[in-house]
Parts: sequence; structure tokens; C-alpha cells
Amino acid sequence: MMQLNVRPAGSAGKDRSVPGLARRAVTALLVLCSLWVVAVPASATGPNFFPDVRPTEWFCADVSYASRRGIVRGDDNGMFRPNDPVTRGEFVTMLARLLLSEQYPEALPENPFVDVSENRFYAKAVLWAYSSQITNGTSDTTFSPNDHILRQDMATMIYRAEALPELGELPELTEAFQFADEADISLYAKDAILKLQLQGVLKGNPDGCVKPKNNLTRAEAVTVLTRIHLYLSNHSHVYGEGEITKPSCTAAGLQYYYCECGSYYAKVITSALGHSYQSSVDYNSWTKTYTCSRCGHQYSETLPPQRFYDGSKMLTNAEILSTINKLQAMYPGLISSYSGGKSVNGAEIRVVKLGKGSRYIFMNGNLHGNEAITTNYLLKVLDEYAYAYATNGSIGIYKIKTLLDKFSIVMIPCSNPDGRSKLLNNPSNLQAARTNARGVNLNRNFPTNWVKSSESGSSAASEPETRAIINVLSSYKFEVVLDCHNSGNYIYYADYDCSQYLLNRSKSLASAIKAACGYGMGCYDASAGMANYARHPYGVPGLTVEMCPGADTGHNCSQFPSLWSLLSTMPAIVMNFLQ
Repeated sequence: MMQLNVRPAGSAGKDRSVPGLARRAVTALLVLCSLWVVAVPASATGPNFFPDVRPTEWFCADVSYASRRGIVRGDDNGMFRPNDPVTRGEFVTMLARLLLSEQYPEALPENPFVDVSENRFYAKAVLWAYSSQITNGTSDTTFSPNDHILRQDMATMIYRAEALPELGELPELTEAFQFADEADISLYAKDAILKLQLQGVLKGNPDGCVKPKNNLTRAEAVTVLTRIHLYLSNHSHVYGEGEITKPSCTAAGLQYYYCECGSYYAKVITSALGHSYQSSVDYNSWTKTYTCSRCGHQYSETLPPQRFYDGSKMLTNAEILSTINKLQAMYPGLISSYSGGKSVNGAEIRVVKLGKGSRYIFMNGNLHGNEAITTNYLLKVLDEYAYAYATNGSIGIYKIKTLLDKFSIVMIPCSNPDGRSKLLNNPSNLQAARTNARGVNLNRNFPTNWVKSSESGSSAASEPETRAIINVLSSYKFEVVLDCHNSGNYIYYADYDCSQYLLNRSKSLASAIKAACGYGMGCYDASAGMANYARHPYGVPGLTVEMCPGADTGHNCSQFPSLWSLLSTMPAIVMNFLQ
């Protein structure tokens, strides 16, 4: 084995050699990622090693290499879930197992983090990382173990770990270059990303971007860890051609390539006997169709569950309906929808149901047209919760399949499409976009404590958008109603006309949500609003959740990642509260 002396950062005069490090790292890596249970048999190679890892994917070689060594394993269903994000708790656990082989120091520091329980699998790893100055947490008292870790935070942790004697500083193997999105890297992470790029650990995307603020996925985590393992074990892949799946008019062909270490990948063979296939994706049926350019023969495959909505764009109502259609096609039996009516200008108001349970909660968005980011939030709930259900995954600490087998979430992602259209056509006139096409504030138009005014409409429930919501509320026996609004980072949980029982129950639910997001909470005077109508006459908790910090930020998509980070668990918290 090649001998290289490396000097741990900050440890002058203390040399150590790679071979000894490699032996310890290999032992540690064999137990890495035991969070992902159910091992694939060691004899399995080639196609279907993991059903959701196609041999032509960019990460197939790294996943096959790591899984052969027990570095990664599948979930309870034997799936790898390459695009799932990694949480902060999971990543520090991976790093601890890599460097310590689970042999934590006997003396760990006193736990400073109120959100790290000692019985959680990541508890010791978090304390070790904290004591080793790999992480300082997200505040003096929180670590946020269930938050998804960003790519730049992963780089920072590895960079800091190189100061430890268990790892040492890796050698620089490549020349420096500038990532296309280098300006997006937070100041605290710039040195780490530059160093890992020089060391060949972090290479960025094919477009030259490092995507520092994107969530780290399982595929990306395995790729980074595999690069470190390959260096420590002094292994270089040598691939030889393996079996060939020949193409025909019913399937594309594959040429497999294998290394003696068990790593493999495949390339598509697109032509045989003059035939070749071109692919196209139908997002309405969620299928990928291959068409032979010579004979016209077609075959299709259903696309696997995947996330595709990130909330980064303000969608028109037509685009909202198209997104719902895509999700419904992807998750038949889990997501369904129907037209709940038309707006003043004839735009469709779509009602969506997510889940298989017979107990219901209702969520409404975009009642005020200028608070359009609430629609982004509800579409993201559909996307993330359906994916978690299909892959037996979690949102935060909550197992979504368990919840959605008992409950169903009924929602109207955009209840004021005309107001939304006014916003998109003239973003500077936020006040005009607040109302519907007739200038009515829909949150003053419900038949509870309605008072005629310039903005409340000609009569209670005079507007078709209001009536669409009332029809939904009367069609299901809802246990909680959530009206999503924009401004104030605040939860209005009741009005002063509520019974003491309803007041107490609503306050308890709001407190459970507040514990996750930190928002303020309180009561207000009764009005003709949607949440007030849920309480009177239905007698159920009706919460108005103001999601964003300011009144004029409801069309600013740049704040959506922060909003989602704070409120991603809110529907799960509500369902868990009701159990």
C-alpha cells in the first residue's frame, strides 16, 4: 500500500500514516449507516441490487460499492431512496461511526441541547461532535437533529473533523476551480468547500454548481463517504465489461461494467439493427415512454416516486392544477381531487384529498390573493407527504404512512385564483391582489358575525369562492381546520366567543405547533373569517397560521425554504395531536 504521511490540522509535530488510518476507517465504515436497515444479500450484483437504484444512475457505482461493504443498507422495503434528504442527526452519526467505530469517549460533555433526547440514536454522536468542535448546533441550546442537513454544512463538518487525530488532513489531489454558484456559499462554509474541492471529496454538479444550500441527499452522502473510503483504502476502480442486455423493439439495452471490488454501473445501448429509442415523459400519467425511431414501436414504464415540487416559483392557477394532476397520477389511491367550484372570473377551485384515513383535517391556502406563498406550502405538503407515504418515510419524527392510513388531509391550495392572478399580473399592487375579482375580502365574507362593509361583500357568503369553502366544510366531518395566511409568524387559535373547552383544546394544539416553529400565538375578536366559521357553527379548532415574517412577503419565493423548514411538520403534528 502506498505510504503517505499526513499531518492532522492543528496538531504540529504529530505525524501519522494512511495505512493505520485506513484499517480503522474500514472497520468503522462497515457499520456506517445502520440507520438504513435490511441488508441486501452480499451475493447480489448487477440489476435490481436496490430496486430504486437504476444501473445507469450517476450514483450506482458508489451505492453498489458502499452496500457491498455494509456502509449503506436499504429500508424496511429493501429500497435505497437515493433522493431522500439526510437529517443533521443522521449525518453526525455517520461521521462518528466512520471515525470512532461507535467507540465513543467515556466522558462526553453535558448535553446543552434541549432537542436532543438521550434515548435517540444520534444522542452520543451529537455530543461527541459538539465536544470535538465539529458542530456548535443551530443555537446555544438547540441542535435541530431532525432538520435536513445542507450540503455546505456537510462540508463544514468533514472539514472540521480533519483537525481530529482520528482522521487527519486529507491530501490535496486536484487544482482549485471556481464553482459557478460560489456567491451562494455562506461565509462560514467557504473555506470548507474550497478545501474539500482541492481534496477531490466535493466535486459539484455537472453544471459547475456546488448547490451549497440544497439538502444533502442519501446518494450524495454515499458518494462523498465512498470517495474518502477509496482514498483511505488505496483502491482505484478498474472496470471490465460484463453482461450485455441487448436492445430490441421492446426494451433498451444495457452494457454492464464491473470492478473486482463489487462496484458496477451500466450504460444504455440505444441502437441495434438500425433501431434506436427516444424517450419522453408524460407528467399527467407519470410515465416515461420510449419510441423506436425506425419502427415506431413504443413501450412505457411508470416513474418511481420522487419529489419534484420545490416551491421556488409562483405558479399560475393553470400550473397549480397541472401540479395537482401530476401528483394525483403519481399516487393513485393516495391523492384524489375534484372541482370545488369556479371563481368570479371562472377559474377552477380545486379540492384535493391526501390520505386513506376516515378522519379529516382541512387546510386552506391563498384566501388572500397577495398571500400566494401559502399555495406553495400546501403543494409542498402534497409532494413531501405523498412521497414519505410511498417510501415509508418520515417528516421530522413522524411516520407519515401511519398517520395517513388513519387521517386524510383535505385542502384547497388556492381558494382565490382571481386574486392570485392579479398578483402575478401586477406584483407591485399587493393591496389590490388581496381581494377577489369583485374587490371582496373573502376572509370577511363568511356567515359568522358578518357585518356589511366596503370589503365584506353584498351579503354573507355572497362570493363563489366563499361558497366553495363552505361546501367543503359541510361535506366532511373535520376535526381541525387550518387557514394558511402570510404575515406575522403567528398562530391565531381562537376567538373570544369560543367555549372554554374549545379554547383550551385549540390552545393546546397551537402550543404543539409553536413548539416546532417558535411562532407567537394568541386569540382575537370574532369576525366573518374562515377559521371563525370553522369554530362557529362546527365547534372544531380553527387556526389561522400566519406563515411569513412580514405582510408584504407573500409573493417572495426566496423565503420558502425557511418557511418549509419551520412548518414542514405542522400537518403531522396536527394528526399526531388528534390520535
